[in-house]
Amino acid sequence: MNTSLTLRSLMAATVAIGLSTATVHADDFVVSATSQTSDDYALAVAWSSALAKQSDEDRLTVVDNGSVNGLRQLAAGRLDIAVIGAPHYLDAVNKRGNFSEDPDRLTEAYAGLKSLFAISTSAGQYVVREESGINSFADLKGHSLAIGRPGGNAGRVSSAFLEAYDLDPEESVDTQYIDYTDAFNQMSNGRLDGTFVWGGLPQAAIDNASRTMKLRFISPDEAHMAAFREHITAGEHYRLKPVSRQEITAAYEDRVSSDETTHFWSFPYMFVVSGDMDDDTAYELTKALWSNLDAIKRTSAALNLLRLNEATTGLTADLHPGAARYFREIGLIE
Repeated sequence: MNTSLTLRSLMAATVAIGLSTATVHADDFVVSATSQTSDDYALAVAWSSALAKQSDEDRLTVVDNGSVNGLRQLAAGRLDIAVIGAPHYLDAVNKRGNFSEDPDRLTEAYAGLKSLFAISTSAGQYVVREESGINSFADLKGHSLAIGRPGGNAGRVSSAFLEAYDLDPEESVDTQYIDYTDAFNQMSNGRLDGTFVWGGLPQAAIDNASRTMKLRFISPDEAHMAAFREHITAGEHYRLKPVSRQEITAAYEDRVSSDETTHFWSFPYMFVVSGDMDDDTAYELTKALWSNLDAIKRTSAALNLLRLNEATTGLTADLHPGAARYFREIGLIE
């Protein structure tokens, strides 16, 4: 395999991204994940193992920089693969949000990045106390709901969903900016009816709370997505992920009720690389992950929602030609 995009200067990368405890070989690709507890980190570790079995030459070394700093490190040429949310990549290219003060050389470099694939293993979820009498998203009127941390994106998204149902986030629903750990404590005391939660399936906070009180999933539906997108910027990059009652039962047994299908909201997290990565390298990296999907999902419960049919959807960075070749071979794209 052509490894033209392996690390150019290992010592420089070590200083820049804090690899003081990692042993990096000359043929390593460094992939930057969000955090050591994130789903994309778990995926990258499993991906590294799959690549090691596929190739005697190439390795992935996984580090955690956060998505914003990771993208900057990639654009600066200090690592090989980074993770970024699809809406946030548009912010980077357009010098907005967290990237508004980045130097022009980085902004220009962002525009030249390509995506290998997308994942949406974590998602926004809403649970309520079963005894609250709330059975659907529309039933939230007159009730209380924790919608995320102050200043976080979750509150903005949750408010947009409420508005899509013609529910005023302050008057129709008692929305509260509370982290879901505290929210579950208030729910157990009857002071709060429901909460937003971010994570996979099962989600640890939901699992723990369901052992002390009966919970129910509620969710927005596809019929309200057009209205939702009118109430939020970059709304076209958000989507609903259908989760079956069988999946929820398998995750929580009978402790969390749901309709036949529940929808979690999400947006793609893209694994992006330099546009200069040669096609064969991009092809082999992509194949190493998706041709071993079942084995990779078995490595962590956090990857239960990983699905091949979402690998090329919602991308805001162009698909790398090498990755596109693999997805054409398996019939995912034309």
